[in-house]
Amino acid sequence: MSKSINDVQEFWNLNPCGLPSGYSDQDKKSVFEQIERDRYLKQARIPYYADFASFKGKKVLEVGCGIGTDGSQFAKNGAVYTGVDLTEAGIRISRERFSIMGLKGEFVQINAEKLPFSNDSFDHVYSFGVIHHSEDPQKIVDEIRRVLKPGGTCTVMLYNRTSFYYLIEVQVMRKLFFKFCDKERLWKAVFPLFGKGLSQRFESFRIKLSKMKAVKRYPNELEWVSMNTDDVFCPIARVYSAGEAKRLFRDFRDFRTSVWFIDRENWLLWFSLVRFLPKPLINLLESRTGWFRMIQASKQR
Repeated sequence: MSKSINDVQEFWNLNPCGLPSGYSDQDKKSVFEQIERDRYLKQARIPYYADFASFKGKKVLEVGCGIGTDGSQFAKNGAVYTGVDLTEAGIRISRERFSIMGLKGEFVQINAEKLPFSNDSFDHVYSFGVIHHSEDPQKIVDEIRRVLKPGGTCTVMLYNRTSFYYLIEVQVMRKLFFKFCDKERLWKAVFPLFGKGLSQRFESFRIKLSKMKAVKRYPNELEWVSMNTDDVFCPIARVYSAGEAKRLFRDFRDFRTSVWFIDRENWLLWFSLVRFLPKPLINLLESRTGWFRMIQASKQR
């Protein structure tokens, strides 16, 4: 079960984040536009934190560009954009997206633990949901600092250890489910209570989890977190408290962190509990214990 950078690369190469099935057979311009609409509808605070319009004429590096959704926003707003990604698929699709949209950008396939750029090269570094999938996140953070110009800034998203999703769903509800996930007859009786659509999704998750249980009946903490973030077969994923995030960025100044995001489409916790709470309480819960931990910091001048 020990995972390497090659495992991480292979997984994300086969599963580009945010890419719909049938992508290669569709009108790609329309697909990219729909991906963009969906992303900023479901994760509406991304434009607030990314602040795309603030970097016109500035050199921006995105660590983990994925399929180029956020990168294209920087480019549209006049940034001198460079995207790096571990996977061939991410670089290929991002280049295709920029070409179709008539945008300018540079792309490099590379492990961000060793960036191929000179010291003090960029005004801003952006990374959304990437660093926590690394074998050594500290190396990436150190590289971000190295390539930033003095006074340069970074915005990074990490998963939040003190989120209600991690503390309640991952550590309690899903561990209980994992214990009994191979009881097929039991869940065939329970899942239909949630309706046909959710029943099918829960069953798909149960099957994946049962396959993983057959391989690793007693996962350690890192393995368990990795199994319950992006996919059951995700090789590596980590979570960070405010203190852990601050230590990760200890060589930066002006460190700030805040949290947000409730996944209304995929969390059992939402379907079973949170959606029934009053909206003001949901908003408070999200702002105090959300799943996305945002990091904003700058390099010493």
